[in-house]
Amino acid sequence: MEYNNDQDYIITLSENEGSSDKIVEITPTPLAKKKRGRPAKLSKALGKQKMTNTTLESTDRAPNDSNPFKQTAAIIKPQTKVSWVWDYFIRKQNDKGEIRAYCQFLLDDGEKCSKNYKYDGSTGNLSYHLIKHGIIPPLESGIISPMHTQSASNKNGQKEKELSTLRWILLTTQPLSTITQKAYIEHMYIIDPQFTVPGEKKLRMMIARSYGYNKEKLKLLLKTAQSISLTTDLWSSRSKHGYLGLTATWINKNFEIMDVLLEISYFPTPHTAKAITEGIKNAMQKWEIENLVVSITTDNGANLAISKGLKVVENLVSRTKQLINFFSTQKQIERLIKVQKEIGYEEPLHLIQDISTRWNSSYLAWDRLIFLQYAVLQLSVNLSCSLISEEKTDGIRLKKIMIKDNEWELLDELCNILAPFEKATRDFSGNTYVTLSQMFPIITDLTNSLKPSDNSYEVLEDSDDNTINSDIVEEESSQIEVDYSNISEVLKNVKNKIYLGLKHYWAMPDEFGIMAALLDPRYKDLNFITDEETKVKIHSSLQIQYDQLKREMQQQTSTPPSPTISTISTTSTSSTPSMRSLHEHQERRQQKVKKVFQTKESSTSSSAIADEITTYFLLPVARENKNPLDWWKSKQEIFPVLSIIARKYLGIPATSVASERLFSDAGNHITAKRSLLDPALLGKMVFLKRNMKTMDHINIFPPDLDVENNDYVEDEHELEELLDE
Repeated sequence: MEYNNDQDYIITLSENEGSSDKIVEITPTPLAKKKRGRPAKLSKALGKQKMTNTTLESTDRAPNDSNPFKQTAAIIKPQTKVSWVWDYFIRKQNDKGEIRAYCQFLLDDGEKCSKNYKYDGSTGNLSYHLIKHGIIPPLESGIISPMHTQSASNKNGQKEKELSTLRWILLTTQPLSTITQKAYIEHMYIIDPQFTVPGEKKLRMMIARSYGYNKEKLKLLLKTAQSISLTTDLWSSRSKHGYLGLTATWINKNFEIMDVLLEISYFPTPHTAKAITEGIKNAMQKWEIENLVVSITTDNGANLAISKGLKVVENLVSRTKQLINFFSTQKQIERLIKVQKEIGYEEPLHLIQDISTRWNSSYLAWDRLIFLQYAVLQLSVNLSCSLISEEKTDGIRLKKIMIKDNEWELLDELCNILAPFEKATRDFSGNTYVTLSQMFPIITDLTNSLKPSDNSYEVLEDSDDNTINSDIVEEESSQIEVDYSNISEVLKNVKNKIYLGLKHYWAMPDEFGIMAALLDPRYKDLNFITDEETKVKIHSSLQIQYDQLKREMQQQTSTPPSPTISTISTTSTSSTPSMRSLHEHQERRQQKVKKVFQTKESSTSSSAIADEITTYFLLPVARENKNPLDWWKSKQEIFPVLSIIARKYLGIPATSVASERLFSDAGNHITAKRSLLDPALLGKMVFLKRNMKTMDHINIFPPDLDVENNDYVEDEHELEELLDE
């Protein structure tokens, strides 16, 4: 018998293969041909495959056959493990000759699911499709959920559990694909076998419908506001998509600050001032708040006044940044932490990187460097004295960029100058308390603290105008030797530049800021303003707004005139006179007395309303730690008109930090693995998350959300339309 040499065979020998008097007859069994591109998959049941025992067939002795036994090796292919998905799918060949898998799942209406997939040997798509039907895949242990054939409509609490799952995904910024992971499904099955994990498309539908539901709720909430202030900013995602963020802030009737996200939407180029203006106008029209918006706060770039001051020590700033960057690698970080432990630091810390776009990061980086000064110097000595060549080389590098003793002292003094500005920046960045009213008083105090007793600043203020208006050009100055031995003179120049910057950029009083301070009981005396003309102007503006609002409120509360005395008399005389009773007489007397006192109280109240502004300024100035919102809430009945104006101005945010925090949240969604996240879906997810507290996180989802009817989305166009609404 001849066989092709190119053919592979499996040979099974008998137990006594070493015997020379046995003849083994080989039955050729071709191996499965290997597929190109990837090796053939091994069956998980390989360890359980059964091979037939070698059988010895007894035959009659042939004349030419000296062996009474003929041994045949019978080979059977390993049994293939059948996937669980074939309990719900069948394979058919279509007209084109393609093998496709057709879903046999019975829907609630009794019809079979019409979905089919091209079958190429993989069951991933089939498994994912069955998960959308609410079918739990079998666990690794082989246990199959007894509920896997039931639809979502007949499970107790299925709706609440699905909504809770979506709420968890939104609050923790999880990818929607998390729920399709087998490990998550098994985890949820162990926790609650009755819960059917929803599919990803179903969550998308729930997000889209919940967004539409809360959008209408938010529109109604916005209409309750007396006035609204906006913050806005632009941001570019990891995928280079531009986004426009818009938040709204106001103070409600209970003097609580309301802060909501209106939208974070895809914003195509060009990002010009005109395009941004149109985008904001369109958003205001969309939310129907054109007549309610009183201010828009935007990001105005870096703090230019601080930048002017640090220009004086730019060489030291550059070299300090190099020193901090030296400790950015894991090797140097571990060395620094080890030294801190050796010399007795209570808690080992890392250095903070200096980010050029945020001036306060310079202060934070320098302050941390000053704190770790002894550890840095000790590490420099240890590396220089080391006998290991690598450490000695690093010691030479560190010594080359190490700042001098007088520069350490100068850096410490610079931190003393910048510390109040860093605190002011944090105070202005809050969103749970009033910020605008304290901005001008704090800036004025900082400006006055930098002004010396001599007239050097006034002279420089006129001659340095070009410097103030020129752009700061960053240069590599770390190699330039600058003498900082005269520390007092350097500090004087730094203060001079910062003072000039503050005087330049804050020279023109902002009416919104001053009005907010005027209506803040802590700053209503306006002691931070020296110009009496400015004070008179702002008081007049307040009086005009007060008179106008008072007239509008009187028109809204006007009622039809009461019946005249003659009408009442005519009615009384026409009725049949009753018998005179002493008890009724006493009751009538009490009613008359009550009316008299009511008239007196009403007169007193009207007098107070007519003089609200005067009464407000006669009251003592509130303490610095007094919350102005609590103050106005307790006196809202005394100042019914003035309190509304206070809500208007005290609700204006001093910075656009609300929008910047919004983009930090969006950045957590668009990661390296999710860089292609749909902008429309991103906007809706962030909207629901950011507004969950304001819109009542328990009832953020619409009550009529059709979850019980196994509302899975198969139509991609329907989903796209919902996401684009």
